[in-house]
Amino acid sequence: MSNRQKRSVAFRPALNDSELESRTVLSTVTAAAAIRANAATAMETRLVLNALRSQNRLAANNLRASINSQISQLFANGTPTAQQRADFNARVAGELFANAFRLSSQNALLPGSTRLVSSLQNSLVGNARNSLLTRIQNLTGSRLAGASPAALQAAVARQINSTFATAGTRFNGFLNTTPINRLSVDQNGNRIPLQQFMGSQVISQLGNTLGSLAQGFNTLGNSTLFANGATAANPANQRNFLNQTTGALGTTAFQLGSDLALFPFSSSTVGPGLQSALFGSTPTSLFSQIQALPNNPGFGTTASTAFNNTFSSIVNPLNNFFGLPTTNTQPLSLPTTGFSNVFGSNFNTFSNGFTNGFGNGFIGFGTAPTTFNTNFGTGFNNFVTTTNTATGFNVPGVNTLPGTLFGPPGGPPIGTTF
Repeated sequence: MSNRQKRSVAFRPALNDSELESRTVLSTVTAAAAIRANAATAMETRLVLNALRSQNRLAANNLRASINSQISQLFANGTPTAQQRADFNARVAGELFANAFRLSSQNALLPGSTRLVSSLQNSLVGNARNSLLTRIQNLTGSRLAGASPAALQAAVARQINSTFATAGTRFNGFLNTTPINRLSVDQNGNRIPLQQFMGSQVISQLGNTLGSLAQGFNTLGNSTLFANGATAANPANQRNFLNQTTGALGTTAFQLGSDLALFPFSSSTVGPGLQSALFGSTPTSLFSQIQALPNNPGFGTTASTAFNNTFSSIVNPLNNFFGLPTTNTQPLSLPTTGFSNVFGSNFNTFSNGFTNGFGNGFIGFGTAPTTFNTNFGTGFNNFVTTTNTATGFNVPGVNTLPGTLFGPPGGPPIGTTF
């Protein structure tokens, strides 16, 4: 046997060798893994985008069903009066605003979506004559309001179908003209999968929302609970303020749950932990900490700590779910200035300032002016409550509490029973 043949037989590929055969095998494995990873990323992206389309269709279906029911009630006692039509319009406006808030929050998770979100809001609740809100209000002021409920329902349904069909076309156009994968980058400019980019946006939205609520909470709390130099809040003011706070927390959960609804398995993976952190019965939940705040003007510092601790307890589970880097910094600090609003400045006066919390910053949080039609808040909050239930958030009501609210003046936050 020649030396050449011996060398050929004696060759043994090994991982610690750098022979050509060894490199070829490893390259093939690496390439196959990369292909699988890319395919998985593409599938996840497709699922998220399909979920966004589904949310658009779901919003249209829910609005039709809800408004049909309200039109039936509007005609329950015959031809509706002017006041009944005004109340109906306010309630529908609240529902439309809640839908616009939900869909805007979801679409805002996409890179390069600023114009898409603005167009969506204007088409639903804008002041222009072609917005869905304006068209419905015009219908209730027309002869149809004195006709039959079926005629008004059919007319409203046509407007809803037209608006959301246009929104769907606009969304597809956005995807066709926007390089969303190329725009999906981390804070250092490195390319990341779309769902990771959207996950970081979910956390950013949550921080902005909780931070805005925390600032409004302290400002409004001191002006309403401890007004005119009061050193302790009376039970009626406490309960009224906590009712407002609970509604605001429900809106926070509404936005977070709406965002997570786009991602498969989020409700079972992180949902229970988020419910516990926000509304759990343990002393560490945000809801429990707010109930136990000290009953004195210095409660703001304790409240800020509670909001920051809650944000910290939520961020890392979300980071793990989205495959983002976790942080070991505890507690995280919520922003205190520079808050953004998913709605543009042209909506600041919407429904007497509901969108900017009647001047307090957080949507619907604060004391409404006397000209505010409370049916707007009813429409908004009913939609929020229904959606929260569907996404797994159970928001307890203050009026169902066993009377345990803020602690005594100057004392520890042990609670007081009324």
